[in-house]
Amino acid sequence: MSTPDSTYAKPFLTIPEQIQRLRTRGMDCGTETFAAGVLERYGYYRLSGYWHLYRARPEPPADRFDKDGREIRLDSFVPETSLAHVVALYEFDHELRTRLSDFISMVETSFRFHIGHRLGRADRFAHRRPEDLGALRSADPSESPEPTTAYREWLEEYDRHEKRARGDFVVHFRETYGPHLPIWVATEVMSFGVLSGLYDLMPQGDQEILAARFQIRTADGSGDRGALSNWLNNIRNVRNICAHYGRLWNRTFDVVIDAPGQTRADPSHLLASLSDKGVDNKLYGVLLILRHLMLSIAPERSDVVDFADFIEARSQEIGFSMLQLGFPDDWRSSPVWDRGFALDTSPMLAASLLDRAECRTAAETRASLTGAEVIDAEYDRTPEQAARAMKAAQRSLLRAYRKYQVVIEVELGKTRHYPAFQFRDGKIIDALAEINRMFVTTYADTDPTLLASALLDWWQTSHSGLPKGPDGSDRSPADLLHSVSERDFTAAVEEAGAMSSFVAPSRMSS
Repeated sequence: MSTPDSTYAKPFLTIPEQIQRLRTRGMDCGTETFAAGVLERYGYYRLSGYWHLYRARPEPPADRFDKDGREIRLDSFVPETSLAHVVALYEFDHELRTRLSDFISMVETSFRFHIGHRLGRADRFAHRRPEDLGALRSADPSESPEPTTAYREWLEEYDRHEKRARGDFVVHFRETYGPHLPIWVATEVMSFGVLSGLYDLMPQGDQEILAARFQIRTADGSGDRGALSNWLNNIRNVRNICAHYGRLWNRTFDVVIDAPGQTRADPSHLLASLSDKGVDNKLYGVLLILRHLMLSIAPERSDVVDFADFIEARSQEIGFSMLQLGFPDDWRSSPVWDRGFALDTSPMLAASLLDRAECRTAAETRASLTGAEVIDAEYDRTPEQAARAMKAAQRSLLRAYRKYQVVIEVELGKTRHYPAFQFRDGKIIDALAEINRMFVTTYADTDPTLLASALLDWWQTSHSGLPKGPDGSDRSPADLLHSVSERDFTAAVEEAGAMSSFVAPSRMSS
């Protein structure tokens, strides 16, 4: 019989022999019955990760680190090391995994929705359309672009998940519509790793919108898509450790947490400690990003704060240092660990508004304003000069719309967005502009995001007094605006008294 290619030569030990070895090395194992029961229940190797910290270190002048920089530990244990203490740490770690898995599940569920919902606006099968993801490349401009390697590899992995899915809702979709699932169903059957990979494939603008929604920002205030991608990967890694019963206590994680760019611009930021070594790869760093995300997902819940309190209480009962889990000495001083702490709700609302209507960025909106009038249009210009003059006219026109408060604007992460239904034939619709101006000037002192929300509510909400649709259903002002002339629209709104249905913006927490 062949021997595996390995230099491992340690002998097999029976349970009594394992107990004897631990005692010889200085561990208090308690009674034979207790020690045997523990080792049979949990296993020598699994428990070794918890007693490793209690192995003695070499005394000077002996080397305390090996040639690779790893700390040297001796076989013997430090005085007063007990198997009962090791078991207490193991059982505490089990509680860590169980409770942490619950928080990760809530975050995971939220991102399944947000990623699927964001991509669903582009196409119900956006994940199968690399053109919708911006995942097409061409080495030769004369050739048609092909899906990127990253996209092809992602799709291959996703297809395996889709084929394995057997839930009732999946079976229903297959039997009713065909083999492939729409994006909002697809996100429910893919693993968290595949989901985070899909986030990385999303168009950059969509990635930034999601990052800004969760208030993960770059130094200039834009959504920090790189940091959010890193966070999702970190959560995936911790989730897998929990699922495979790995150790969390005193663990240094392989995936180091990225601090968002905003922390470099503001060293006092709530997330600034993520830049600290010993936080960025320890459990405290994971809890900090989960707390931050939960403040957007379920701001009324204090589960992560309760969990931190639980860890602190157990550290005192069992007898271990919070530093072993990456908790800084002054972690309690951060307001993020106050139960009443809340993030500004404006970014969450702004992101939801971008989901409610097709929106264009300021740059996209300017480019669409083909009705802009060029100053001194009669002058002869080269094509390049004419293009520059048109761009200047488009910039000027959008500035005028903003100045005179005739356009609905949603700002998120330092990027301004404009609902597309406000424009037609290369300029704003005059009837819409006049209504917007009246509402905006009436509520000029209102938070801009709240006002944008109230305006969208009015434009998108069906009104029974307006002319009915072809099927006899009530129509919203926005629907009516795009089906009749501006004159008829204005007359219908006045006749129905639809302006009176505008609901004044309510106050937002900050």
